[in-house]
Amino acid sequence: MLSHFKQIKSGHTAEYVLEVRGQITGEARVSFSPAAPQMTLACQGKPEITITPNLSDSVKKMYRRGTWRTAPCDIADGTGKKIGSIVKVRQGTFFSSNYYTELQLDGHILQIYEVGLGKEGMKYPIYDGNSQLAQVEKSPVVRDNLDEYTIYSLDEFGELAALVFSLFLDFNNYRNAGEYAKGKRSLQYVYTRRKEILDKYDPDFRSRC
Repeated sequence: MLSHFKQIKSGHTAEYVLEVRGQITGEARVSFSPAAPQMTLACQGKPEITITPNLSDSVKKMYRRGTWRTAPCDIADGTGKKIGSIVKVRQGTFFSSNYYTELQLDGHILQIYEVGLGKEGMKYPIYDGNSQLAQVEKSPVVRDNLDEYTIYSLDEFGELAALVFSLFLDFNNYRNAGEYAKGKRSLQYVYTRRKEILDKYDPDFRSRC
C-alpha cells in the first residue's frame, strides 16, 4: 500500500489530508494550544482517533534502568476510550544512546526508528518485533512550511500505525506553530551514523508494499 500524508495548512493550527491514488481518504488536524494541544485523525470507514500529549507524564520525565521516555501521548477512539499510546524512547548512557519511538496500538507494541540518509531524506521504518510492517519517508525539502510524508505499508494496520506516527512526528519535530509562509523553501540534510540504526532501514521494503 502506498499513500501520501500532506500538510495543507500551517499556522496556529495545522491541517492534513491523506491521499491514495490521487483521492483524499482521510483528514487530520492539530491544535497547538498550550493549554490543550491535540491531534485528530479521521479516515474513511474508520472511527476517529485523537492523540493527546500526557502532560503529567511529560513533567515526570520517566526514567528507569537507563531508559528515558519523553513526549508521551495517549491515543483514544471517538468515545474517549484509551486505545494506545506513543512516546519517544532513549536507551543507553549520556555518551552512547539509541533512540526510537514506541507505539502501542491495537494490542501491538511497535518500534519506529529514525534513519537520516542526507539527500535521500528521512526514513522511519516501523517494526512489530523483528518484522517491518510500514515505513514513513520525508523529503529534505519543505515548501511553505507544509510537510509531506510518504507511507509504505503492508496492510491497513501498518498504514494506520504510520499515520499516527506521522502526526506525532510532525507535532514534536517539524511543527511550525504560528508561522505563515508563502514562497518559502527550506532544506535540511540529516545523516545517521550508528550502524545498528542504519541496519533498521531496508531499501527493498518499498517493493513489497
